[in-house]
Amino acid sequence: AWADGEKPAGHTSLTLSLSQTLHSMVTLQNFFYSPNFVWFAISLLVYLCFPYDIEAAKEGWRAGWVLKRLAINASVALAYYGFFFWALYGRGYSHRKFSPDTFPTVANMVHNLWYWTLGVLQWSLSECAMVRLYATGKVSYVSHEELLSSPYHMAATAFLAVVVVPNWREHHFYFAHRFTHIRALYKYVHSLHHRNTDPEPFSGLCMHPVEHLLYFSNALTPVLYLRCSPFIYFFIFMHLGLAPGAGHSGFEDHWQADQYHYIHHAKFECNYGSPTSGWIDQFFGTFREKLGSSSAYKGEYRDDYDAKAGKEKVWSAQGHLGMQSEDHLAYTFFCLATTALLIASALRIGAGQPPVLPGCVVAALVAYGPIAFALLLCLRYDKMSWRWPFHHERLLGAFGFFAVAGWLSCVV
Repeated sequence: AWADGEKPAGHTSLTLSLSQTLHSMVTLQNFFYSPNFVWFAISLLVYLCFPYDIEAAKEGWRAGWVLKRLAINASVALAYYGFFFWALYGRGYSHRKFSPDTFPTVANMVHNLWYWTLGVLQWSLSECAMVRLYATGKVSYVSHEELLSSPYHMAATAFLAVVVVPNWREHHFYFAHRFTHIRALYKYVHSLHHRNTDPEPFSGLCMHPVEHLLYFSNALTPVLYLRCSPFIYFFIFMHLGLAPGAGHSGFEDHWQADQYHYIHHAKFECNYGSPTSGWIDQFFGTFREKLGSSSAYKGEYRDDYDAKAGKEKVWSAQGHLGMQSEDHLAYTFFCLATTALLIASALRIGAGQPPVLPGCVVAALVAYGPIAFALLLCLRYDKMSWRWPFHHERLLGAFGFFAVAGWLSCVV
């Protein structure tokens, strides 16, 4: 309703401010009058029907409970993403497509569905790992019986779900996302997601597995430091898993449309977060209020890039599966080797055997390895600054602040 129907899709100016964000948070409008409430309702319904099987996890890693969790997540995600794709691209229920002349090809969809599936797989295995930690007592939690018998725990759970989770999600995403735009990480990780300059629903979770790892790290902060109900972890992951779908729809005229993030895909170096965290973009000059010319934007992007892109009426020229270049192939093999080491160590520990390497070494390789190796490859193969497009920012200024914020949000 806020969009001007007389203007092309995406050309109605967004009006955001810190005071607007604070008002929305205090009045809970960003929960009850936003997609957050939809994702919460879906999470609550699915959790009541299929709660974590912590008792089964006490017996170790077994195919039964692990595959069940994978099937639940895959079914919910496919239903949600599939509904938006069917409604928008199949039935045409929306009419204001941001880029009305381009549509994904079969090859584009195979590409997006492949990486989307890897995202659902990592989401499910991450949940199973936490359930296993609950089962072995490594992570303390509030049991269902304790929750239902304690007004304090009920109130605390409600506060975390309604107030903390949505706002932590929004701001963590900003720092994690901007972190992946540093050239070294962008070239080998985040550029895969940006193959979709005109996204469709499944492209929302179409990411490099390393980006999935950084993106899903959002779920760890509350549960590792606060003793809370497993539902909180479940809700965060369901939020992480579902939110990218409608937000990457490619259309303006539906309730969960996200012009803010679409502009990021179209213009690249702007709008790193969401409308809730948009005040950060405004403060640092990377906010763009609409497609076309912008009076608010002060960042690195230049509109002459559009002249090059406009010549190609192709939905995503790079959005297909194919052979990788030498440096990207080296990065892939490094990631596969690190993953194999992690899985082997987890299985050996679960079987009561010593890990392949000390746990702290494995953890360091998983957390820091992909970032460090991307930096090394960038220095060897890339002619551009490893800090681009933030190379003009001071190391002890904006660049250093966001690098540390990204590190604290995703890696520590």
